[in-house]
Amino acid sequence: MKVTKKLIGLLLVLALALSALTGCAQTSAPVAADTSSDSAASDTAAAEPTEAAEAAEATEAAGIPLSEIKVGVVLNTMKEDGGWSQSHNASFLAAKEQLGLTDDQMIIIDNVPDTGNDCANTIEMLIGEGCNMIFGTSSGLTDAIHAEAKLHPDVYFHQFEGVPADNCASYSVRDWETMFLLGYAGAKLSNGDKLGFMAAQPQASVVRAVNAYALGAKYANPNATVQVVWANSWYDPAKEKEGATSMLASGINVLGYHGSTTAVAEACTDAGAFMSGFHIDMHDYAPTAVYSSHMWNWTPLYVEFINRAVAGTWTGEMLYMGIDSGCAQLAPWNTDIVSADLIAELNGVQAKLESGEIQVFGGPLSDNTGKEVLAAGAEFTNDQLIGMMFLVDNVIGQLPS
Repeated sequence: MKVTKKLIGLLLVLALALSALTGCAQTSAPVAADTSSDSAASDTAAAEPTEAAEAAEATEAAGIPLSEIKVGVVLNTMKEDGGWSQSHNASFLAAKEQLGLTDDQMIIIDNVPDTGNDCANTIEMLIGEGCNMIFGTSSGLTDAIHAEAKLHPDVYFHQFEGVPADNCASYSVRDWETMFLLGYAGAKLSNGDKLGFMAAQPQASVVRAVNAYALGAKYANPNATVQVVWANSWYDPAKEKEGATSMLASGINVLGYHGSTTAVAEACTDAGAFMSGFHIDMHDYAPTAVYSSHMWNWTPLYVEFINRAVAGTWTGEMLYMGIDSGCAQLAPWNTDIVSADLIAELNGVQAKLESGEIQVFGGPLSDNTGKEVLAAGAEFTNDQLIGMMFLVDNVIGQLPS
C-alpha cells in the first residue's frame, strides 16, 4: 500500500514536470492559431516605423518649398561693369523672374573684393538675412566660399569652377565653342596671319578662351598665330587699353578679348580695327569694331540649381552647361563687318561643332613649348578643362608666373 502511494506520488511529480516543460515550450514558440491577434498587432507595429521612414524620405525629397528659397549672390565687381558681373547680375534677375521669386527672396551684393575677409563677412551677412542658397561668381572667391560652406552645412553653396563638396556645388559654362567661332571669324577678317588677344587674369577660364580662339583661327588659317597680352587684373581699363594699343600699333588689326571693360573696344575704334567682345554683346560700345561677342547666359544654370533644391535632388556636384543649353551664346554677327558669305561659312562651322565633327580640344594637342598635352583621339576631363594652364602651339606669349 505504501509502495502504491509512493508510486502515485512519483507519477504526480512527473506529470507536473511535464506540464511545466510544455508551458515553457509554448511560450518560446507559440502556435500561430493561438496567437493570430498578437501577430497582427506585431505586424502593425512593425509597419509603423516603415511608414514613418517613408514619410521622412518624402519630406526630404520635397526639398525646400520655393516660397522659402532665399538666394544670396556675391559679385566681385560692380553689377554694371560692362562684362562679367553684369552677365551674372542679369542672369540672376532673369532666373528670379522665371521662377516667380519675390524681391526679398534674392539679395545681390556687388563689388566684393576677392581678397581679405570681405567675402566671408558678406556671406555671414547674407546667411544672417535668411539666405539658404549662396552663389560665388568669381574664382577669386573660392577659398572664402569653401570655408563658409564648412561652417554652414545646412546652406547650399555654389562656386564658379570651385571644388565640389557635400554642400558646395561647382559650376561653369563650356565657352570654347563660341570662342572657336570668334577665332575663326577673326582669322578671316585679319589682314595677315597674326591676330592679337587682350586677356584679363591668367586664370584657367581665361586660358581656355585664349586657346579656343587661337584654335579657331588656326582652323580657318593654318598659318594663323595669336599674340596674347595679359592685364593681370579682372578690371583694369588703363592696362587693357595700353595692351590693345600696343598690339594694334604693331600692325595687328583683329583682337580677341576676355575682360570686363570697354577699353579694348575704344582702342579698336580709334585704330579702325576689329575685335570680338566678351561677357555681353559689346556691339553698342563700338559698332564699327565689334564683329560679334561671346555672351554668358547663366540663367539655365541658376534655375537648375534652385529647382534641384526645391525638388530635393540637389547635390554638390559639378554642373557644366554649354551652347546646347543656351548658356554659351554668340551675339549677332555685325553685318557691317562680316559678309553674308562669311556668315554662311561660320554657320557651317557651328553645325560641325554642334554635331561633334569638330572637337575644339580634341587630341593631338601641343602647347607652345612643343610639349604634347593631349594624345591623338583623347579628350580632356572636366577637371583638366577647369585647370587648363597651358597655351596651345599657335599662341605667342606665356603665362605670367
